Amino acid sequence: MLSVTNLCAGYGLVQVLSNVTLFVPKGAVVALLGANGAGKTTALNTIAGLMRPTAGEVEFQGKRCSALPAHEIVRQGVSLVPEQRELFLSMTVEENLKLGAYTRNDPAEIRQSHDFVFDMFPRLAERRNQVARTLSGGEQQMLAIGRGLMARPELLLLDEPSLGIAPLLVREIFEQIRKINQLGVSLLVVEQNAKIALDVASIGYVMENGRITLQGSAEMLKSDPKIQEAYLGV
Repeated sequence: MLSVTNLCAGYGLVQVLSNVTLFVPKGAVVALLGANGAGKTTALNTIAGLMRPTAGEVEFQGKRCSALPAHEIVRQGVSLVPEQRELFLSMTVEENLKLGAYTRNDPAEIRQSHDFVFDMFPRLAERRNQVARTLSGGEQQMLAIGRGLMARPELLLLDEPSLGIAPLLVREIFEQIRKINQLGVSLLVVEQNAKIALDVASIGYVMENGRITLQGSAEMLKSDPKIQEAYLGV
């Protein structure tokens, strides 16, 4: 489904990604692990079209999308839930969700997605008229994911969904991630909490200093001594 080959990207003269290659098969949950500053967010932003690669290719569903603007990549079926959520804090839950559907035109289909998000996250339905800044961190993350789902993506990119959230809500959010995948959405999840990410993923990649240094099945990575020591606290 998603094919990233020898991707290089950076900021000005600073190269952050060096020949990153990874794949997300259709129907899979893929975890991208790594410490702060490893380049994970840069990778997602480049895939989503928020940054331009300096070399390499990004293909989605067999179509090259490296040169497309971000809104066209959304139309292709790729939706990004960014780090820090990037909500419109002065707008209500309902308004934030509507903005997630800005590339779509069919009111009936948009309403279906709207109802789907509220079924997935009942807390959002209860708070539909609240402005986003009054939500808890966990509720804001639910809203960010819901806004991403309003684009009706085939691939959802999640950047640090557990960041700044209480452990109980982290478990709830990752359970919903599992359900989203079971409904046919593929996911690429950037996450520092390696244990919970590998519990929901089938494939994992480890990034260090802008390079992929290890890859394999989630079960293989869980049993790897290096991963256990660096990320799993074993």
